[in-house]
Amino acid sequence: MVIKSKRLQLIVVLVGAIFITSCASKKDVVKSQTTSVNIPVPEGYLSMKVVDYSGLDGCGFLLQQNDSLFFEPLHLDSNLRMNDLKVFVQYKLAKNQMGICMRGKKIELLDIKVQGK
Repeated sequence: MVIKSKRLQLIVVLVGAIFITSCASKKDVVKSQTTSVNIPVPEGYLSMKVVDYSGLDGCGFLLQQNDSLFFEPLHLDSNLRMNDLKVFVQYKLAKNQMGICMRGKKIELLDIKVQGK
């Protein structure tokens, strides 16, 4: 298909540019992330909070990222099971793990730190 109109060519280029710039690496975002009280996030960590969803069938304590994404950790220490506890998290997606909560992706925690400690 040959694009004949200059206006149509411009639209195609703009849509392509928007698509490419919207695919920015999350790694770049994490490096510049700060918490709501301007505590710098350690490199390689994400700022999250612990959220109590134990009232829902099959759910327990989940982790919620600042942009409202939820994650279901395979194991969360009992001393971290406090609603709205702010934490820094390193994780990887859990492979071959099924959950019944259906609220977020299953993750394996690599490291977790309480913010402000």
